[in-house]
Amino acid sequence: MNGIKPKLLIFINTLQSGGAERVVSLLLGHLKDDFEIHLALYSNIIEYEIPPEIKVLNLQQPLVQDKTIRFLKLPYISWKVYRYCKKNGINISVAFLYRPCYINALMKSFWGYKGHVIMCERTHQTTMQQSHSAIYRMFSKFMVMFSYKRADLVLANSYAMQTDLIENFRIKTPVRVIYNPIDLQFIKTHVDEVPDYIFDKNVFHFINVGGFRKEKNHLLLIQAFFILKNLPCKLLIVGGGVMEAELKQKVYNLGLQGKVDFCGFDKNPFKYVSRSDCFVLSSDVEGFPNVLIEALACGKPVISTDCSSGPRELLAPATDLHHRAINNYEIESMVY
Repeated sequence: MNGIKPKLLIFINTLQSGGAERVVSLLLGHLKDDFEIHLALYSNIIEYEIPPEIKVLNLQQPLVQDKTIRFLKLPYISWKVYRYCKKNGINISVAFLYRPCYINALMKSFWGYKGHVIMCERTHQTTMQQSHSAIYRMFSKFMVMFSYKRADLVLANSYAMQTDLIENFRIKTPVRVIYNPIDLQFIKTHVDEVPDYIFDKNVFHFINVGGFRKEKNHLLLIQAFFILKNLPCKLLIVGGGVMEAELKQKVYNLGLQGKVDFCGFDKNPFKYVSRSDCFVLSSDVEGFPNVLIEALACGKPVISTDCSSGPRELLAPATDLHHRAINNYEIESMVY
């Protein structure tokens, strides 16, 4: 190849705290030696490090916007991405999360992009859509089918997600499963870093790490912790996002100040996880939650909602992946 690297575009909403965002940050570091990587961001929010040689396309779009306006802008944004790819000779475009996937599909169908398009599904679409109106579900299902039909390859990060796409969305494009990567070496070398938090050895610490988005259901976690308010335990929440003010207000309303602590986003959450006693995941829907793997890598027990998809596939892989916990709880050791 005469030393010329293939040109690759990786497209994601932001590099704000989150599982997909962490995966992209890892990929940037691992792929940069083999590809000339261009990173497209829908909104210029960057909380993970980007290698200096990565070229960044900032689309400068607001992350929170009226849904109608956001939809109407998609063709224009897809044209901007197409023009960038054409100008820079990029022949592979990889999209993470649904909005970049829609834009990639429009880039191919509207503007005639000739390169390869890979779409990475990061959530269980059927479950994600259940909380919305019938009209929204119909539209969202159409957009998923429209987009993935135009992909050369769809990557899911769990087998339950792969089944959902094939059976419920009739995706004919090849759907392959690649589990999320984790950086064990990074975890090992950063767990001993001193956190900006004082852990009381006489208190049992639960911890959650994740972006403050509706599907992560931190409200459920805070409400559940209210039951434990008189016990010697605390809840640490590491992360940030659009729901931060609402979550802090919930803590205030329940009188849980001093029992629930917000530690903010941190590039190294493992210094908190390694000093806590138990990791808790409260999500309504996931793809394949890296935070569970990372908590286990830190040697911590985990408690998780039995949401679609990921937790069961990770914590109880020998069970029926379509099964859900009976009576709202299940002990993993009992299912074998």
